Amino acid sequence: MEEKIRIEKGNIQETLLLPLWGRAVETQKDNPRLVDKKAVEIIDKLDYDFSDIAKTQSMSQHGWVARSLHTDKTALEFIKRHPKATIVNIGCGLDTTFSRIDNGRIMFYELDLSEVIELRKCFLGLATAVMVVAMSWFSPKVAATSDQAAEEQKPLPRSLEAV
Repeated sequence: MEEKIRIEKGNIQETLLLPLWGRAVETQKDNPRLVDKKAVEIIDKLDYDFSDIAKTQSMSQHGWVARSLHTDKTALEFIKRHPKATIVNIGCGLDTTFSRIDNGRIMFYELDLSEVIELRKCFLGLATAVMVVAMSWFSPKVAATSDQAAEEQKPLPRSLEAV
């Protein structure tokens, strides 16, 4: 049996679990508004007691699902116009958007702090079309990438869903 990854209560990483839990709970409903199999897979790999979240966050769960539905819709509309798009997910946390919108041709950058990226790698692996970057979104390198894309007249959408 695969060893589960323990997340301690009160840990900053605990905040990463809230939207992930919301998407997983929605996916397991009879008629889900959002299907996020990757979120369910990650939740199953965690050694964490979600009972407090279930008791206190049921209303927020609807917000997390709505936010994901909106992000997916916006990204898919963009990808339809730009099928080889490069998308930057700033403050990615344990977001699973890529698994829901990948058309097989996009490039997806996941940007977050180094400890978040290390945790992320435990669950999400590294798809060929996904680059993970351990960096604060306040870094001058983020602005330089945006400036370069503008000079090359390439659309570069950025998702700030979890920031």
